[in-house]
Amino acid sequence: MHVLILDDDEELGELMQPILAQYGMDLKLAFTPSSAFEQLEAETFDVLLLDMMLPELDGMAVCHKIRGSGAAYSQIPIVALTARAELTDRIVALESGIDDFVAKPVEMRELVARLNAVMRRRRADAAERLQGEVDGSSSTSLELSEAHMSASFGGHVVNLTELEMQIVKALADANGVIVSRAEILERIGYAEHNDPAMIDTIIYRVRQKFRDQGLQTDFIKTLRSQGYRIETRN
Repeated sequence: MHVLILDDDEELGELMQPILAQYGMDLKLAFTPSSAFEQLEAETFDVLLLDMMLPELDGMAVCHKIRGSGAAYSQIPIVALTARAELTDRIVALESGIDDFVAKPVEMRELVARLNAVMRRRRADAAERLQGEVDGSSSTSLELSEAHMSASFGGHVVNLTELEMQIVKALADANGVIVSRAEILERIGYAEHNDPAMIDTIIYRVRQKFRDQGLQTDFIKTLRSQGYRIETRN
């Protein structure tokens, strides 16, 4: 796994390099956002570890710049490193397009587990999407493209983050059946680490993206006290 870390704490990155190498992870270091963008332009990375407190731009601003860049690296999975691990901070991070987070001080076993989980989810999603294309079947009017990290509904197309794609796909795979927030977390491998309220935030964000593109009807339906489902087309 090819990993880039953007953190102005030079000692942290240098300490992490040999440990991650033991798990087959090649860690490259960037100490400023400008250096990170230079490396993202020059190389292909599997994951970005992003410190949320940086000298030139804060982590949120860096994330927004990456997601809005239109570059090849715009959909790279981003794992935030943050000393602020409260629910509100996590939700704000997720709203910014961050896929997961690890609290500082970093516990290396957790970091390795989360990096591996990010890659497993990406590989699994790609494999399932490919199988769906081979089968030529879809239970809903929603179309997901792993290759372009996008979703299409009713002629409207939006770009999705890794986590948004996972949640929408979990609902699509339920074939119109109601799925609770806890069940969604379990399906995407987050059951042990996140508050179910994050699902509300991510679904709101997906709905808003489609509204911004002109879609008038929400295809992700909320069932009070039950969960969510994607409405199938008659």
